[in-house]
Amino acid sequence: MSVVELGWFQKRLLQQKRCFFRVFCTASLVSLLDEHPLDLNSTIQTKVSDEIKFQRKSLSVNRKPTLFPLVIRVFHTLSWNLAREIRFWEAVENYGFTHALDTFGINVHIFSSAGMHQEVRALLREIVLYYKEVNFDISQCFPNLLALSNGLEGSSAVLDSLIYVLLRCSMLENAVDVFFQAKEIGLEPGVKQCNFLLNRLVAANKTKLVSTVFDEMKKSGPLPNADTYNILMYFYCKGGIGQPKEEIELAKKILDEMESCGVSPTVITYGIYIHRLCRVGDVEFALKLLRNLRHRNQPLNSTCYNAVMIGFCCKGEVYEALKILDEMKTYGVTPDDHSYSILIDGFCKKGNILKGHSLLLEMESSGIRPTLVTYTSLLGGLCKNGQIENALDMFQKVGASGFKHDKTSYNILIDGCCKHGYLDQAYEIFDEMIGNKLVPDAFIFTTLLHGCSKIGGLEKALELYDLMLKAGILPNTNTCTVIVDAFCKEGRTEEAFEFMDKMQEDQGIIPNLFTYNAIIKGLCKELKLEKAKELFFSMLKSGLVPDVVICSTLIDGFVKQSNFEEACKLKESMANNGITPNKITYTSLITGLCHSGKVHKARKLFQEMIDKGLIPDKISYTTMIAGFCKKGHLEEAWKLYSKMVENGLSPDVVTYSCLIDGYCTLSQMYRAEELFEKIVRDKTTPTVVTYTILIAGHRRHGRLDKAREVYRKMLDNGILPDEIAYSSLGLDAGEDKKG
Repeated sequence: MSVVELGWFQKRLLQQKRCFFRVFCTASLVSLLDEHPLDLNSTIQTKVSDEIKFQRKSLSVNRKPTLFPLVIRVFHTLSWNLAREIRFWEAVENYGFTHALDTFGINVHIFSSAGMHQEVRALLREIVLYYKEVNFDISQCFPNLLALSNGLEGSSAVLDSLIYVLLRCSMLENAVDVFFQAKEIGLEPGVKQCNFLLNRLVAANKTKLVSTVFDEMKKSGPLPNADTYNILMYFYCKGGIGQPKEEIELAKKILDEMESCGVSPTVITYGIYIHRLCRVGDVEFALKLLRNLRHRNQPLNSTCYNAVMIGFCCKGEVYEALKILDEMKTYGVTPDDHSYSILIDGFCKKGNILKGHSLLLEMESSGIRPTLVTYTSLLGGLCKNGQIENALDMFQKVGASGFKHDKTSYNILIDGCCKHGYLDQAYEIFDEMIGNKLVPDAFIFTTLLHGCSKIGGLEKALELYDLMLKAGILPNTNTCTVIVDAFCKEGRTEEAFEFMDKMQEDQGIIPNLFTYNAIIKGLCKELKLEKAKELFFSMLKSGLVPDVVICSTLIDGFVKQSNFEEACKLKESMANNGITPNKITYTSLITGLCHSGKVHKARKLFQEMIDKGLIPDKISYTTMIAGFCKKGHLEEAWKLYSKMVENGLSPDVVTYSCLIDGYCTLSQMYRAEELFEKIVRDKTTPTVVTYTILIAGHRRHGRLDKAREVYRKMLDNGILPDEIAYSSLGLDAGEDKKG
C-alpha cells in the first residue's frame, strides 16, 4: 500500500470509525489515536512492547498490559503482518478471553472498513475455531463481533464475513443463528451472502433450515433474487426431498412464485426444472414446456434441449432425441459437444454404431470438437457389438490424437476384450494402463478374472488374484464370486468352499446370493444334491433369503435327477418364503415332467404359470407340444401349437419336427406331409432330424418311394444324412447315397 493510499485510509478511518471504538474500549484509547498519529515519513520498526511503554509514559497511568497498543498500530498502518503478531488463542492465554475478543473484534472492524475482507475472514476464522475447539457456545460472541453504533454500515460487511466463515467451517446451524441474531439488532446480511447460506444448507439437505431462511428472506429481507429462486429450484429438483410428484409440484410452485413476485426466471431456472421433469420420466411434458417457453421467447439454451434428449435416450427413443437436435438448430440454439455426445451414446447403447459414427462426423464438420466422453460412448458401443478389432483401433487412434484415456475408457475396452475372448489384448491394455500411472480398481481385476475363468484359466485367475492383493487393492464380493464360480466350473467345489471361508476370514467379505448360486450350481452339476440342499437351508437359517435364481438352480438339479418330489417341495418352499417362481422355474419343472412322461402334471404347471401372469415362451410351448406328441395326444399338442401362434410366437423347426413325429406315429402321414410343406413355405429350413423323422414315417408304413423322394430332397438341399437317416432307408452309410 502506498503512502498516499495509507494516508487516505487513515483520514477516512479517523473521521468515520471512532464510533465503533466506543463500543469496544475506553475513551483513553480514542485519545491515543488523536495524540499519537503515525509519522508516515518514517519506517515503522517499533515493537508492540515499546509502543506499550510509550503509551504508559504519555498517560502516566499504571495499568495491566493490554492489546490496545497493538490495535492502535493496526489502525494506523493497516498492516496484516502486525495484526498477526499474536494469535487469538495466545491473546486469550495472556490477556484473558474478554479482552482478546474485544480487541480482535476491533481489528475485524478496522480491516472491514478498509475493504480488506480476506483479512477479516482470517481473523473471524481464528475466533470461530477457538470457540469450536473449547466447545463454547459460539452464539455468545455474535453481539460483540456484530456490535454497531449510530447505524454503522461496516457491521453489515462483518456480518457477511462471519456467515461466510461459519459456513466454511461447516457450522451451518450457527450460521443460521447469526442470520437471525443479526436481524434482531437491526443488521441485514446481503442477498449474496444469504444465497451462499442457502446453497450450503441445500448441499447438506437441511430441508427445514432451507425453508426457514427462505421464508424469513421473503418476510423481512433481503428479498430473494433470481439466484435465490434458482437455489430453491435446484433443491426441489435434485431428488431426496420427497416423492417425485411432490418435488415437481414444489418446483412448479417456485416458478409461479417468481412470476408473482416480478422476478424473471433465468435459463438456469428452466434448465433445472426441465432436467428434473425428464429424470422422473415426464419427457413429453418437458418437451411441451420447452416449446411453450420458446413460443413465449423465454431464455433457453442447449442445456434445456440436452435434458430432453437425455430423457428420450433413457427411454430408448433415440430417434425422438434426434428430432430435438434438429429442432435446436431450426430455432437458433447451437448444439454443443454434450448434445452430440448424448445422441452418440444413445445410438451406441441401442447397437446402432453406424448412426453413432455418422453423428461424430457431423459433430466434427460443425466445428465441434468431440470429447473423450464422446469417444468412450463409441468405444462402449463397439465392444457391446463384439467389434473388438475396431474398438482397439479406435482406442489407439484417439490416444494418438492427443486425448489421454481415463480409467473409464480402459475399463470399457478391457471388459469388452474379456467378454469376447480377446484375453491377450485385455492384458496388453491392462499393462498400458498401469504404464500410464492409472491405478486399476477392483472392477478391472474382476473383469480380467472373469475373462480367465471363461476360458478355463483358473490357475491364471488365481495368480491375478494374488497380484491384486499384493498391489493393495481390496477385492469385493463380485471378485471372490468369480473365483468361486471358476472352481465350481472345474468340478472343484470343495476348494470353492475353502476359498469362500478364507475370503470371509481374511478379507471380511460376506458371500452374496451370486456366490451361493455358483456353489449350488456346481454341486448340482456334480450331482451332490443333498449337499446343495443343506447349503440352501443354511442360507435360510442365517437370514439370507435365496432368490428365485438359486431356487431355480436347485430345482433344476433335482429335476435332472428325476427327483420331482424334492423339486416340487422346493417350489412350495419358495412360496412360503415369499419367493415367486419365474418362467425358468416352471420351464425346468415342465421339461422334467414331460421327459418323464408325466405330461398331464406338466400341463397343470403350464396353466399355473399362465394364471400367475407369466407368459410362456417358445421353449415352454415346444416342450409341452413334444410331451403331448410323445404320448400320442396330438389334439392337445395342436391346440397348444395354435395358441402359440395366436400369442405371436413363431414355431421353429423343433416345434414342427415334434408335431411331424407325432402324426407319423399315429399313421397320419398326410398331416405330417402338410406340416413339412408348411415349413418350406414359411422359409424355415428343415434339419436332418426333420427329414429323418419323415423318411422313417414313410418307410414304417411301407411307402419306400416316398421315403426315397424325401431323401433325395434332403440331398438336393445340401443336408447330409446321418447314420439314423441311412438306417431309416435300410442303407449302410457306405452305400451310394442315391441308392
